[in-house]
Amino acid sequence: MTDISIAVSKGIEEVVLDFQSHPHNYFTEEDVRWRLLREIGNILALNGTGQFTFLNGVTSVIHTEYPTPFRCSMIDRQFKLLDVSDTKGQRGHFDIVILNRRAASQCEFEVLRSQDYKTLCENLKSGKIPLPVLDYAIELKLFRDLAHRNRTESAKQQAEYAVQAIRKLEATVQANDYYPKPFAYHGIVLLFDNSELASTSNIEIAQNKFWDRFKELVDWNSLSPRLSCIWASPRKKEEFQGQRTLE
Repeated sequence: MTDISIAVSKGIEEVVLDFQSHPHNYFTEEDVRWRLLREIGNILALNGTGQFTFLNGVTSVIHTEYPTPFRCSMIDRQFKLLDVSDTKGQRGHFDIVILNRRAASQCEFEVLRSQDYKTLCENLKSGKIPLPVLDYAIELKLFRDLAHRNRTESAKQQAEYAVQAIRKLEATVQANDYYPKPFAYHGIVLLFDNSELASTSNIEIAQNKFWDRFKELVDWNSLSPRLSCIWASPRKKEEFQGQRTLE
């Protein structure tokens, strides 16, 4: 296992353990993201792999709010890749990414930060960018009260948001019309649920509705083994992994 893989695995493990031990510390998704960034960053700093040199300077291997390399539609909690020629669709972003040092070291700054979409597409199409650009793309969700009586979105709809994140990463860890090889080598969806802290009534019913909808929508046998998901509550933890055979 590489230094990067160790840092990501240990960082996630520490955050899950802390979430289960101190669930009241996590008010928002940003609390989860900040803690995971700190854990991974500390490990990388200790082994000296937290930064690297690229064509224009030095940068960190870990970044947040990193733009997706594709345009997509996420209407009604769905996910659909749009045609490469579609100029009206929007790009999304990944909560946390770990850059692939080999690929990223060969990039100019504008390409590396992926904010100029035209430049990114031109370099992907020409093959100037080695793939994968990312070692890891990570998506985070925090469900704070699935059973709240005034929620505008039901537990089932919250499950659809979780599946939307899975679909987005599935498009990132496999080749498509946007890139001939995976853009990210690994995709991880982290789902945290501390709903029981905010509500004692109907929480089990709400969580069951969440899981029924989640399992209805996701067939792990059809998804890439480079895609995984962890769900954690103060008392439980579930792990999922894609099982499709890679060609």
